[in-house]
Amino acid sequence: TFGALIGDFNPVHFPMNPNNTQHNEQQLTHEKPIVHGILLSSVFSTIFGTLIPGCIYRSQTLKFQHPVHVDEQVHGRVTVKKLRLINRQGGSGVLCICDTTVTKTANLQEGDNENTERDEDILCISGEAQVWLPGVVISAENT
Repeated sequence: TFGALIGDFNPVHFPMNPNNTQHNEQQLTHEKPIVHGILLSSVFSTIFGTLIPGCIYRSQTLKFQHPVHVDEQVHGRVTVKKLRLINRQGGSGVLCICDTTVTKTANLQEGDNENTERDEDILCISGEAQVWLPGVVISAENT
């Protein structure tokens, strides 16, 4: 598992062991383990690396707002906020500043909300990323 790979053995990330009588409150209130937030946020690197090959991921802020449990489907989204052309002696490029989010869909059953069945996105992770696009040139009219 990811937890074993990075050495994080927080019990909220692992299934309850029925032979262990020492469970914390988080384990008792959730049937399934909580996915590591850092593992979920790796979707942003995947989005950048696949859509903009050659980009350099410079920084990322993260705010973990809602847990995601094993087997829940999530959606990663990157929204460009600002592009800044940078000319340097070593080379020019564009610094791309983006909002980043991970959401999951909660299915509301009849009677849960206004007596209708509908899906609602739950914000699980939000943040801001800075990605360097070396050699990219943008015109002043596009900024």
